[in-house]
Amino acid sequence: MKYYRLRDDINFSSRWYLGDIQHVDNWLYRNPPVEFMEPGKGSLEVYQDGREMDFTLTERYAVPIVSQDFLAALSGLEEIDKPYHHVIFNGVDIIDSPVLKTYCVMVIETQQDCVDESKSDFKKYGINDSVRPDLAGEYSAFFNLVVDPTKTDNKHIFRIKKHLSAIIVSEEVKRRLESADVTGVVFESVNGDSTNQ
Repeated sequence: MKYYRLRDDINFSSRWYLGDIQHVDNWLYRNPPVEFMEPGKGSLEVYQDGREMDFTLTERYAVPIVSQDFLAALSGLEEIDKPYHHVIFNGVDIIDSPVLKTYCVMVIETQQDCVDESKSDFKKYGINDSVRPDLAGEYSAFFNLVVDPTKTDNKHIFRIKKHLSAIIVSEEVKRRLESADVTGVVFESVNGDSTNQ
């Protein structure tokens, strides 16, 4: 199975930018504890007004905000439709914006330790790191990320363990989102080849 890093489209013409989700620690969306999500809607503000996108990462914490079109495109995937979801969609209101679509926060619980370090180019935090010594041994940056597909458990959507900012999706997710003409998505190959698409 091929995999791609999911990013939002910074070159999307006249795009909007979204702020933080209010009244919650936004860092928890990257590494949600058990029963972190409670019933009810969250809310966030538009950081900079512009054209809506079906997939957007919030400005400060890169929390994925997705439209119902995005969600519908993934209907039927095991991570979403099985009794125990590995990807949860919680409703969110966009404050003071005339958006026509309903949006959700995409909470990704699955983390896979699947980096192919022999083919990737990266830096890790050290024991004496001046900024984050508490993250010693974790990845601080990737200049080239390659995923080992034999270590993904055939998951369709997950975060990279020890580098939770990286959202990885399968070729099937890519196909579905492209077929649905979902806006705001960019797929960066993590298969060790030279092409981004």
